Amino acid sequence: MSHTPEVLLVVGEGRRNDRLAEELALDGYQSRRAEDTGVIQARCADGEIDLIIFDSTAEQGARLDVLRALRAGELARHVNPCVRLLWVSATNEVVEVLRAFETGADDVIRSPFIYAELLARVRALLRRDMLSVSGVIRFGALRIDTTAHQANVGSTPLQLRRMEYALLVHLARDPGRVYTKHELQRWVWGFEAQIATRTVDSHASRLRRKLAATGAHGFVVNLWGIGYRLAPDGHVELRVLSGGLSA
Repeated sequence: MSHTPEVLLVVGEGRRNDRLAEELALDGYQSRRAEDTGVIQARCADGEIDLIIFDSTAEQGARLDVLRALRAGELARHVNPCVRLLWVSATNEVVEVLRAFETGADDVIRSPFIYAELLARVRALLRRDMLSVSGVIRFGALRIDTTAHQANVGSTPLQLRRMEYALLVHLARDPGRVYTKHELQRWVWGFEAQIATRTVDSHASRLRRKLAATGAHGFVVNLWGIGYRLAPDGHVELRVLSGGLSA
């Protein structure tokens, strides 16, 4: 983890949420409160939130909208899109549990719950590197399974040519780093000497368009005269976990 102690945001209304935040604070976490989904960005402005607990509220649709926006990277200027998300189901209906998972929750607990169970789930999520499975890279909504040779943005698969995929994997291993064209020529294409070619630019351009078509706008940034990086401009916190190791 990048922060000690971990910082948790409890989203929800009423005294139950106050008590939950207080209990988590007693167990050693930095707890913040957001009374409704409209103030989540303000509570996360410093990029320090490690886990968000979405407790049940009257605005069920708004909770799902925020969850969806988080996983799509739409709040990336305020919230790390790789933040862990624990969803508190307002009912015992399976449909809500499935909808929460499909929208992007990392775990779901049904209400009413015993605090000890919620605490165990919080601890498990904070122990878990979000890419603990070897061969998987995730950055925001982008997920690359290098074992299966597949890349997705959310649930949408990317249809990439071989070298577009190779370029994406290389950039995604350190998304905040700017790679020079010469480095990419050498490490992705295997050119030992720097040569005058538009190969890197053309592949980067096609990759950028394909990512944008799936909703990943602003990825593959071209820094003129220098090279390329994967992370969009203004990204608050860059966190990539590959093979169980955080970079």
